[in-house]
Amino acid sequence: MNAPIVNAKEAAVVPTVTIVVVPRERFGVARQSLESLYANTAFPFDLVYVDAGAPAGVSAWISEQSALRGFRVLRSKHMLTPNAARNLGWQACNTPYVVFVDNDVVFAPSWLTALVRCAEETACEVVAPMTCEGPEIHAVIHQAGGHYSSDREAFFRTARGQRPIIDAMLHQGERLADVSRFNRHETDNCEFHCVLVRRDALVSIGGLDENMLATKEHLDFCMSIHAAGGRVMLEPESVVTYLFPTRQHAMEPADFPFFLVRWSTDWQKRSLDHFRDKWGIVEDDYFRKRYRNLGWRRREGVVKTLVKRVPIVGRNRHFVRASTRVLDPLAWLWAKWLVRRQDRILASHQRTRHPDRTSATA
Repeated sequence: MNAPIVNAKEAAVVPTVTIVVVPRERFGVARQSLESLYANTAFPFDLVYVDAGAPAGVSAWISEQSALRGFRVLRSKHMLTPNAARNLGWQACNTPYVVFVDNDVVFAPSWLTALVRCAEETACEVVAPMTCEGPEIHAVIHQAGGHYSSDREAFFRTARGQRPIIDAMLHQGERLADVSRFNRHETDNCEFHCVLVRRDALVSIGGLDENMLATKEHLDFCMSIHAAGGRVMLEPESVVTYLFPTRQHAMEPADFPFFLVRWSTDWQKRSLDHFRDKWGIVEDDYFRKRYRNLGWRRREGVVKTLVKRVPIVGRNRHFVRASTRVLDPLAWLWAKWLVRRQDRILASHQRTRHPDRTSATA
């Protein structure tokens, strides 16, 4: 499984890493993300960019950059789920390592070098960087590893239907400079903002589960790796930042349809149901709480973004609260219509590509 690091001259001809860029939830910071990637990546790599339903202007820019920088574009006229986009990307490459990167991430220098070094030195299957969250760059921790169980081995020994789940993201919200120095260590889970994976590990688990439409796909992936006997490592020497929607990096109206489907109550509910049944997880407060809060991303990402664009009163919290309450049912209806249309497209897409890709469970 191990792939030796080649020297820079050899790697320029035969890279050992392919970076696969996929859309996460919008396209408004895609340019900033790709420019940051090229500016901060010294380790040789190939790049596959999955353009799945980007607005016309962004799609044209991706094509221009592909011609300029020499990377490959895999284009879909329609939206793809994150895991479908990732599967499309990694299956198009043949390097020993694949790095999945969302299109709203910016990078610190040497981020890729540190990930590959960790994979080489530990022989692990998956390496995650220290992931920060914006709007500050590389300043506030989003995730420094995490847990899906208080006892991983006990989780897999527990009878199906009785397994409890947690989703702990360690050190979230803490300032990176205020936390004592991190050491490389094994972790239960990591998110897909940025993650290095051995390609043969992806083959061994049958690829990523495309029935995980919209949420918790990172937990499903890490659990699949562990069920197959692999390991997930956190490498704190590699640092990236996820630019979630804020006033500084606001959502664009052109992104609303993609965002509404990506985080629709329908897709999230189906993902949670599939995740629960696939792994035999008990439906406890973890699930009940998430079922109650399925609409929060729609309200925060779309409705409040629109309301806050209203001149003057858009900064008044009472106006924002009242307007959100009125407009959210309309956004919900819009999302329902978009999801029905997208479901038809995805059903056709999956029939032409491959049968169900659900990987085996423990």
